[in-house]
Amino acid sequence: MSKRAVDLLLRAMEARSTSVQGTTLHQVSPRATEILLEAKLLVAGGRVSVVAAMDDYEDEPVEVTWSPVLKSYGYHDSVGRWIQVDEQEIAAYRVDYGLALAKMLVSFERQGPPGPQPLIKDQLWDVGTIRLAGAKTPAPVWFARRLGDPAAWARVEGLFERRPPVEARIILTSTPGDRIPVTTHKRNHVISVADVMGPGKLAISPQVLRSRVFPGQVQRRFPIDHSDDYGIVWLRNETLTFRSDKQRQLLGLLFDAYWSGSPECRTAAVLFEAGYKDGTNAFAKVFSGRDDWRSFLKYAEGNCWIEP
Repeated sequence: MSKRAVDLLLRAMEARSTSVQGTTLHQVSPRATEILLEAKLLVAGGRVSVVAAMDDYEDEPVEVTWSPVLKSYGYHDSVGRWIQVDEQEIAAYRVDYGLALAKMLVSFERQGPPGPQPLIKDQLWDVGTIRLAGAKTPAPVWFARRLGDPAAWARVEGLFERRPPVEARIILTSTPGDRIPVTTHKRNHVISVADVMGPGKLAISPQVLRSRVFPGQVQRRFPIDHSDDYGIVWLRNETLTFRSDKQRQLLGLLFDAYWSGSPECRTAAVLFEAGYKDGTNAFAKVFSGRDDWRSFLKYAEGNCWIEP
């Protein structure tokens, strides 16, 4: 599955409504939409009954209805004319969470119900348990969406408090890592699935997930090392976490150079390759709000490098 298709699936999971208009998905990426439909990760989810009508040269939301006489969907404009709307324009799709989560956890020994069980309607599901190397017992797994929404996060945090885990509990989420709030309930490990998947894959890597849940058990090089996805950097006795996709991409480029024995890179080139194409030209902007990166990232005269 292409990276674009995986990204689109996660975006659909993060949509405010559980049903997403088909035309919206096709506008984002027609090919990725077709891939998700063919894989049955997106399934028919009813119709969107409101469309934007051009009436008197202004966009106006109108309700689409079915005409049994004309045998078509449409609406009446301001002068009473019937404006037909193609059924594909109002078709909506929803994510098949059962199939999506099964594909995400295909590399794990999972126990529990055959499908995800809702804990909070349309937001949080119990997926069962999985076995992780290093864990004494199978770890319970939940899946959540829209954790960047304050009201949604408050509901999930409330459930953390009412149902504390005995040991570690994993909460996988479609929310990007840099938008996940920090929980005060430390046995709950909230992890963006995008941070633990292989490149262009829907399947979660057991090794990467384990390093996120049990970072102290990972064998590390000294004085510096990193997780497979560059989301965690171990510097001597410190553990630094980086949630942004672009930050991890940047660190990946610099670590590749570091391990190759030729650590120096052109700063402008690595920023561009990491996706900073919006005028970001300094590490202080890339890592805005924190200074711990300065303990191992150095720069001078247009070059940058890792120096632990």
